[in-house]
Amino acid sequence: MNPVILNNVSKVYKNDKTALDNLSFEVKEGAITGFVGRNGAGKTTTINILAGILKPDQGEVKILGEKINPGDWKYKRKTGFVLEKSNYVENLTGRQYLEFASVMYNLNKNESKKRIDELLDYLDLNNENKKSIKEYSKGMRKKISLATALIHNPELTILDEPLEGIDPVSSSNIKKLLLSLINNGKTVFISSHELGTIEKICDEIIIIDKGNLIYQGTFNNLKEKLGIVEKDLNNLSLEDLFVKLIGEDTNLKKLSWL
Repeated sequence: MNPVILNNVSKVYKNDKTALDNLSFEVKEGAITGFVGRNGAGKTTTINILAGILKPDQGEVKILGEKINPGDWKYKRKTGFVLEKSNYVENLTGRQYLEFASVMYNLNKNESKKRIDELLDYLDLNNENKKSIKEYSKGMRKKISLATALIHNPELTILDEPLEGIDPVSSSNIKKLLLSLINNGKTVFISSHELGTIEKICDEIIIIDKGNLIYQGTFNNLKEKLGIVEKDLNNLSLEDLFVKLIGEDTNLKKLSWL
């Protein structure tokens, strides 16, 4: 069974804004799936529903074969999350926070220390050992969120803009880490506005707009869907295809001085 399944999931906020409209898709096991859409498309709402932060108004959500209901938490022992707005114990250092997470996941002391040392080193956070999280930059917070998401070696990792604010070297290392997870039989579901990253590392792409599924499949199949001619196949990026699929923004035409 695929590790993430959404069946006709809808969510309407109090201001009558529809965030998700009967959204259905499945995330394939053992692959990196990119989750793409413009601002307000419903990506973060979807991920917050998967994380149990939001309750859908209707529809069914299954994670790792289990139907998820409000208040469920056991599935999180096999799932790691990097959320757009993570909650930290900000007075702790990064190491202390990872130690706290290790206790929550019942890791033994020796294994916990080994994983923490390796993650802090790989994510270039060793030199920040004495800083509390409240002193961290945005990029450092994303790194510690990723370390926390991976500390228990989850089967499924769900990431909302994990590279936001990350320096180029660390970004490259994180991409390699995500690919390594797949090589070890894990599954990654990643939302990002960095379409170049999605194109480079993802096996499949899910595109939503206004809470609706617009496309799910491979990058090459998206080219075929849009009827791209052979001579243009290698000249178009995912960004180009995304604009063609969603529709070009016409706001520029409304600017009277241009």
